[in-house]
Formats: sequence, structure tokens, C-alpha cells
Amino acid sequence: MAGCRIYWRALFVGIAAAVSLQADDVPTVVPPLNADPSPDYYAGKIVWANLYTTDVAASTKFYTQLFGWTAQSVPGRGPRSILALNGRPIAGVVTRSARMRDLAHGRWVPFASVPDVAAALSAAAADGGRTLHAAHSVPDRGEQGVFADAEGALFGVIHSSSGDPGEYLAEPGEWVWAELFARDTEAEAKFYADVAGYEPVPDRRTAEPNRFVLVSGSYSRASIVPVPNRPRAHPAWLLFVRVQDVKAAADQAAALGGRVIIAPSLSPLHHEQAIVADPTGGAVGLVELPAAEDSR
Repeated sequence: MAGCRIYWRALFVGIAAAVSLQADDVPTVVPPLNADPSPDYYAGKIVWANLYTTDVAASTKFYTQLFGWTAQSVPGRGPRSILALNGRPIAGVVTRSARMRDLAHGRWVPFASVPDVAAALSAAAADGGRTLHAAHSVPDRGEQGVFADAEGALFGVIHSSSGDPGEYLAEPGEWVWAELFARDTEAEAKFYADVAGYEPVPDRRTAEPNRFVLVSGSYSRASIVPVPNRPRAHPAWLLFVRVQDVKAAADQAAALGGRVIIAPSLSPLHHEQAIVADPTGGAVGLVELPAAEDSR
């Protein structure tokens, strides 16, 4: 997925304004990342995601029908739910605080594993970021926090109390990649290296300049690419879910009340991909991996 070339057109229009997260915006009763606790941690791996939305019920219905995820309501201030695939929790759907700006759109925020959440937030602040959700403990989950990076893109960090999910190729319905659109990709690469311990590697697989892959533990975790040169484009993270058929998934997203932002297209790395938005405007990428990659 790193280095995929897409013209992102309307993805960033109106979805990247700054927000102010409150401590009650994260579920206080959530399942552990691992049902069977593990001693293994993979710093830099994206192990969780939260969707901050104005309509938890509509968003939950959309994603369960689109990806085959199951949902469990959890207690907290305002409706919220946990999404799971084959019994393994992979995401939360959280009511956005009334104090947040840009209430018209939902937003997915990735969470990366770090050994020390408070230290990661301090590093982010030292490099020009802003803490939105201070380090705090969540029962059965561990420690986590959320910040806006130096360009305003939202990102979460977490240290799981049950270890991290193992290293394996994502199955259909699982998170498979994350991409950050930035104005200064080199500066943002250094920012995330300082915060989450990534090794930024220039992406030479396409002719496009100023692109980086974020590497940790010998695995490519995410990429950083330039924000499209459009007046209303803003820095933002985009998460991708692996699907079996991108076109069918995009058509289904539209039928479920979402919309197709970027129609299915083939990347230079031969990945069929698309971008869709849920009924609250939360954007998510779809990617179809070649069957040959399953044999790795």
C-alpha cells in the first residue's frame, strides 16, 4: 500500500478542522486487545482505531454491514460501541463531544503501540504537536492518549495491558494500512520518528517525490505523502481496510447510505483501492490485495 498513487480530491474537504477531545470521549469499559494476554509488544504497529462520530447507531450499522464486523454497546457518556471481527475487537465508535468543532463529519483516528504513552505525548508536544486527550488508564485496556500532530492531523498512542496483536498479514475485514497526508512530509516523518520510534524510509517505488514509509520492527507500518494541491485540502490520516472485492465493497457502501469519494482504481503497486465515507462523513480506504500476497 505504501506509495499508492490516488488523487484524493474531496477527501479532506471539511473533515480536518481541529477538535477538542474530552476525557469522556473514549469508552471506559472496553475489552482487552488480546483475549489471551501476551508479553509481546510491537512498537509503532497500529493496533486500534476510534471513530469519533455524531451518530453512533448509524455508523455502527454501516460498518457491521459493510465489513461483517459485530458490535457491542459499552457504557459511557453518550452512545458508543466496540466493533469486532471474528470475536477480536478492532475499533471503537464513540460519540463526539458537543464541544468539538466540525460536528458535520465523523473521523477515524488510528492508535499505535508505544512503550510509554506519557513520553510519546511529551515528544509530540515538544515537536509542535498538541495533546488532545492526556495519558490515562482504561480498565482492561491499558494506557492511551490522543494528540494533534504539528500539522493538525489526529493520532492516538496506546500501551496495551494485554500485549499487542501478533504480526500477520491482515485478513479481509482487518486494518491493513494507514496513510498520512502532510504539507511537509520530511518534517512529519521526523515528528513520528520522535513520537513513536519509527524509522522513516524514503519511498522509491514511485516517481513521486517527498514520500516516506514509516518502519518499525522491520515492518512497514504506514506512509506519509503530500497533501493534494487543493485550496481546501488539509493534513489527515486515512485508514485502509482489506476487502475481497473493492468494487463490490464500494457499491455496498453507497447502498448503505454512505458515498464513494474515490472510485475503485488500480495503484502502481497493483492494489485495487477506493475511498468511501460512512453516513456521518467518516472516510475509510478500501484495498484489495493480490492473491499472491497471501502466500508470503
